[in-house]
Amino acid sequence: MLLFVIVCILCLHYLFVKKDTIMTFGGCSRAVNVNQYKIVKKWALLKLIYVCFKNGVYLKGSKSNYDFLKHSLMNFNCSKSLRFLSAPRSLVALASYPGSGNTWTRQLIETTTGYFTGSVYTDWNFVGSKECPSRGRVFIVKTHKTSNSSTSHRDCTSLSISTLHFASFICILRNPYYAILAEFNRQNRVRSPKNAPLSPRQWVASKQMFTAERWSKFVPKEVNKWMKMALYWIGNKSKSKYVLVYERLLDNTFLELSHLMVFLNITIQYHSLYCVTSNVTRSFKRIIPQWMTINNVYSNELRKIVNKAVQTVRNGIDSKWNLNGVLNSYFLPIDHSSS
Repeated sequence: MLLFVIVCILCLHYLFVKKDTIMTFGGCSRAVNVNQYKIVKKWALLKLIYVCFKNGVYLKGSKSNYDFLKHSLMNFNCSKSLRFLSAPRSLVALASYPGSGNTWTRQLIETTTGYFTGSVYTDWNFVGSKECPSRGRVFIVKTHKTSNSSTSHRDCTSLSISTLHFASFICILRNPYYAILAEFNRQNRVRSPKNAPLSPRQWVASKQMFTAERWSKFVPKEVNKWMKMALYWIGNKSKSKYVLVYERLLDNTFLELSHLMVFLNITIQYHSLYCVTSNVTRSFKRIIPQWMTINNVYSNELRKIVNKAVQTVRNGIDSKWNLNGVLNSYFLPIDHSSS
């Protein structure tokens, strides 16, 4: 009997007292509520995800989870205002080929950390992009350049600053077939007529553009840029870096963000992760028509060019990043019978 009591006390101590312990009793709703303001730890987050998965809830950054959390959590409010840094931090480049989810990633980072992010450009859609990063009020800085220092930001120019000094960087890697398609839509979007009920998210290239010479010339040029971005940033041995795979972030937003916060040395609460499920973080995602699939718009010849670039990246980066599986999934099959 005494042994049973001792075991019970030890179990209660493990559940309620042990440092960094996550309480998962009572199912998913209870667990996400009780742990809302606890500090996120990797193993504990995995346990929470597992408990919720057993209850039929797959915790990730989606609107369905946002609806679940709103109904499951007491006093769940994600309307906290973003802020600039109170003291400068070392700059971190957020580097990617255009169309790789840089905007969405910045939204997720801002929601999770509560801090504005910046840019080497003067972007219209982020408050933090209005200032030169060298002012020390932002530290995550967007760039699409194959250079870790140059900036064309107007505010930087006014300060006679043409280069930035990044201490580390995050490289976003996305399937080039989708990234190039997204960039083509951005550059060739057909806007809706004035007063038509179309949002900017529905501005995409016309179907005719994909059968024209513009698309066939665009892909080889852009996949070369994608390849150079990946090789430059992932292959850079002079800086501390983190490779953020877009597809992994999309599939398991909570877990990938928690890994990213560890790299950035930022402590977060579960509440911050819950807030990224808000559909606000998807507001810039472009809506594409059903016919616009990579299988439809990439011919055999274009696939050979893109696949070759993927192969070059796979051969040119360090195996320690464990990206072979990801890069292999990017290849599109080629119909040799039609050659």
